[in-house]
Amino acid sequence: MTKSSFHAAHIRAALFVVASGLGAAALWPAATEAANDKHYGVVCVRNNTRANITYMRKVGEGGWETRFIEPGGEWRMAHRYDRANENSSPKVHVKYDADATGRNFTQFKDLERRAAVGDTCQEGYVYAFQYEARNRSFISLERVQ
Repeated sequence: MTKSSFHAAHIRAALFVVASGLGAAALWPAATEAANDKHYGVVCVRNNTRANITYMRKVGEGGWETRFIEPGGEWRMAHRYDRANENSSPKVHVKYDADATGRNFTQFKDLERRAAVGDTCQEGYVYAFQYEARNRSFISLERVQ
């Protein structure tokens, strides 16, 4: 190998390394954006009371379903989008008896889902059944995070 062919080989190798690095750098933003794409709409409900709560929920235009959540319990609903960043999920409607004394005082609440990368409660909106601060005879359902 002559001195000039040796230099030419090193120059080609150096150009390959630089070109490869630039190519990887050009792909980096696309990979980062894809990792941050929102694929789910997530909502969670917790029971922060000491009462067993029976409630009804309806997703979108579906029918009402009776549900139960024990003290300290939690449920999660995640809707997977048809395409990334769609940010559109069927609405979640809840109705429950807010009167903890045995009378009936039906309340309705529409729960908003949060667009998220994953389908966990840490990434979604969280609502909680909790006693009202001024009157522990009533239970409210409020977004807490």
